[in-house]
Amino acid sequence: MTSEHPFPSPVRVRFAPSPTGTLHVGSARTALYNYLFARHLQGSFVLRIEDTDAARSTPEFERSILDDVAWLGLDWDEGPDRGGDFGPYRQSERSAAGLYLSYAGRLLDENKAYHCFCSQERLEKLKQECLARNEMPKYDHRCGAISSDEAESRLAAGEPATIRFRVSDGDIAVDDLIHGRTAFPAGVIGDFIIVRSDGAPSYNFAVVVDDIDMEITHVIRGEDHLTNTARQLLVYAALAKEPPAFAHHSLIMGPDGGKLSKRHGATSAGDFRQLGYLPAAIINYLALLSWSPPSQREQLSKAEMIKDFEIRRVARSPAIFDLQKLNWLNGLYIRDLDHEAFHRAIEPFLGAAREFASEGQLAVAEQAIQTSLVALAGAREQLAAFFDQRPLAEAKESVELVDAGSERVLELALLRIAALNSAAEFNAAGATEEIEAARLMLSELKRQCRQEKIPPKQMFRTLRIALTGRASGPELPFLLAGLAREAVRQRLEEAREFAAARLRGKV
Repeated sequence: MTSEHPFPSPVRVRFAPSPTGTLHVGSARTALYNYLFARHLQGSFVLRIEDTDAARSTPEFERSILDDVAWLGLDWDEGPDRGGDFGPYRQSERSAAGLYLSYAGRLLDENKAYHCFCSQERLEKLKQECLARNEMPKYDHRCGAISSDEAESRLAAGEPATIRFRVSDGDIAVDDLIHGRTAFPAGVIGDFIIVRSDGAPSYNFAVVVDDIDMEITHVIRGEDHLTNTARQLLVYAALAKEPPAFAHHSLIMGPDGGKLSKRHGATSAGDFRQLGYLPAAIINYLALLSWSPPSQREQLSKAEMIKDFEIRRVARSPAIFDLQKLNWLNGLYIRDLDHEAFHRAIEPFLGAAREFASEGQLAVAEQAIQTSLVALAGAREQLAAFFDQRPLAEAKESVELVDAGSERVLELALLRIAALNSAAEFNAAGATEEIEAARLMLSELKRQCRQEKIPPKQMFRTLRIALTGRASGPELPFLLAGLAREAVRQRLEEAREFAAARLRGKV
């Protein structure tokens, strides 16, 4: 036994997404907490697909969810693609095998459930009447008094029916590892459906059956399931089964205090994957939304999170999604990558640079932008300074070139370029040598400009605008090295001609 739970090992937890959409970051955090809890206690992490909503569930969404969970590095021990001793791991397959109806039949036999023949129209009317009295909508137990013989006769005649669970009076106490004890009056719940008229199990019934059969010891999920837990505890008691321990973490909210949704921007793991966020940064950030390690450190490896994770350190308060903090963390992880790892990570985001850049130029360009990226997708814009010069005629910053000091900067820079020997060309094989040659050239150019009373700021802005058509971008030594000598010379000459034409009023 451990201090984390009242049950002996082995610990078994499950992440059970519905394949009706992509993996929301809130669901990803639920998967992460289950994973960390299981790994911290040397337990099993089960992935189960809850696809009883046949109208909305698709194989494509299931594949997408599995891919994103795997991309996040949350490797599961059992699941629909890996098998295990407690399958099937899709609810549709479990339903087809009759597992849910078997349990429902037991409850019917013990008079703990009954057939309900009420039409949807009657149920809707009942709901509206409850709302009109400012009461929580609940079933009025009308069909609960029907005898089993009458129910069998009506079923035999083809009359559609659901199966409802009988709810007794009294309070339902949910002992939660995060929230403590919460009591729900059973009277406000009413007899709830456990099997729909088409034979499909309801959510609150199916998950209980699944968790019993799969020997789940802990259920870790969002606090929006707290009222579901009350219903599920009633089913556990009716089936004479010990329930798992429950832990309901807070939901992820947007900066405006509302539930995180598309109006706040990217919300799915796939969205952040496409934007070039690293999985290590995503799980690090999601873990910290409601949990903190004893060390209070913020950049944590997966191994460190596993070592330190305790469910009782998860806060009850709502978690606010802070994109700036995620960007900060992701930037740290990007800068921590070695050259080869960064090259592999950035490759899908290179765009046109693949076609126009030599291997040496790419090496320099990547080195230039690695320290400033917060997400890999930003590489396209930053690499544009190297491989997609903005025409000076379209750049508002180009007006700064029409100045005597700027004109002199361009002249001096061209002289420096012409004086370079072939051994010092900026497109040499080694990125370090290229960059150092560029730094040396800029240092000498800066010294000359100072002698001619040209401020360093003007020198640097003139060169940047001339070379890229932009006032900001990678540091000049990287830019010069990445562009190579001939490209630098050509762009500087074009800038000088542009400035001269402006002075003559021709542009």
